[in-house]
Amino acid sequence: MVYGVGYCSRESKRYGNWKNKCYVTWKCMLKRCYSSESKYENYKILGITVCDEWLDFSVFEKWFDRNYYEIDGEEMQLDKDILNHGNILYCPENCVFVPKAINMLFVKSKNRRGDLPIGVYYDKQNHCYVSCCSVFGKNVKAKHKDIESAFERYKEVKEDYIRTMAKVYIGKIPERLYNAMMAYKVKITD
Repeated sequence: MVYGVGYCSRESKRYGNWKNKCYVTWKCMLKRCYSSESKYENYKILGITVCDEWLDFSVFEKWFDRNYYEIDGEEMQLDKDILNHGNILYCPENCVFVPKAINMLFVKSKNRRGDLPIGVYYDKQNHCYVSCCSVFGKNVKAKHKDIESAFERYKEVKEDYIRTMAKVYIGKIPERLYNAMMAYKVKITD
């Protein structure tokens, strides 16, 4: 058993092979959801789990073989919530492989930012709220009188950046990922 839940119902040369991408991806997915390590505590708090069928490595392996792809020079990652915003279940319908550069667009850092909406912080020196969004490695910032206008500016910049990145990767990523990025809406509750 892997993390008390994972198993393999049929013979597989990949199962237990730490050099195999499929096995490493599967085990890391289980680790995030079922490990007792404190760095994965947030997964438990949010109720993020793996569907019953993917607890069986042999089932995940078939899905992996149909869906994994590579882009030269890019690290590929399994994502569960770009296709379905806010999703908490790793399963075939919700998951897609994405280049790390795309996956990083959707990091929310809830623990670090506190009670303010995503993309907003309070500037004590200037007594204002600031919207801040990293776009191609440069911070796009603007000062605002209130939280709502700061968030709306962040939302506008972030959604535009996500659409721009989708266009950069068009033809390299699955169509369903491209479409999800083009339609993605940042929520104040992110």
